[in-house]
Amino acid sequence: MYLTEYMARQNKPVLLCIGIVLLAAVIFLEKASPAGFDTSVFYLVPVSFFASFLGRRAGLAISLLCASVALLLHRTMLPSGSSLVYWNVLAWFAVYVFFVYIISELRSLYARERSWSHTDPLTGIPNRRSFFERLEIESHRSRRYDRPISLAYIDVDRFKEVNDMFGHDTGDKLLGIVADVMKQAVRKVDLVARLGGDEFAILFPETDRAAAATALNNVRSSVDAAMTRRKWPVRFSVGLVTFQTSPDSVQEIINAADQAMYEAKRSGSGRLVVHQPAA
Repeated sequence: MYLTEYMARQNKPVLLCIGIVLLAAVIFLEKASPAGFDTSVFYLVPVSFFASFLGRRAGLAISLLCASVALLLHRTMLPSGSSLVYWNVLAWFAVYVFFVYIISELRSLYARERSWSHTDPLTGIPNRRSFFERLEIESHRSRRYDRPISLAYIDVDRFKEVNDMFGHDTGDKLLGIVADVMKQAVRKVDLVARLGGDEFAILFPETDRAAAATALNNVRSSVDAAMTRRKWPVRFSVGLVTFQTSPDSVQEIINAADQAMYEAKRSGSGRLVVHQPAA
């Protein structure tokens, strides 16, 4: 794990303590340095740390504190009445503030790129990558706490006909509506994701087979009603699998849900098939 990722996982009190230690180290370095050695550049270390992990306001506050400390330590080094120390401190304060804003912009860009990399651009719900990451987490939690986990794969039947009859813009709109309706029909702890094309997945953490099937019937009723209102001739093939405790391999869960979904498609449009995993 990268150091920045490790720091980002820490809570604010821990980060605040680390930042204070860095600031104290720079102050100690400055006091121990020989006369004439300018240590102002080293204050960029705590300034950058606060701006990176505690936000812009914290970065600006620590910049002001660093400049104040530098002023207190430096003003005794110049002849009485000299204003050079004030100009030096002011210049370094401007540098600290500049770094804070640059780091803040980089944090915003990183957060935006990270969000985009985990979000399906068409529907606005989590994408395939985000889904697999969450499945890994929930699978591990299922094994650790001996809790059930359910997964449903959903395929939009006759989606190609909608594209051919009404155009791709309508097909895109259909996928967006399906995503919105499914997201509203499940709990906040459940995950609705688009795997690609006209395939979706719903992850039900800590949910047994009966509860997952009930939730899926509610989802199917909601999306069927939405499609009927718009007179779109589509139905939904759904495959559901539940493990009382997640297997070691996430791929086993995926394969079971995928197999159940294709069994639903083969048995007729708009069916729900529940896969029974081997004991």
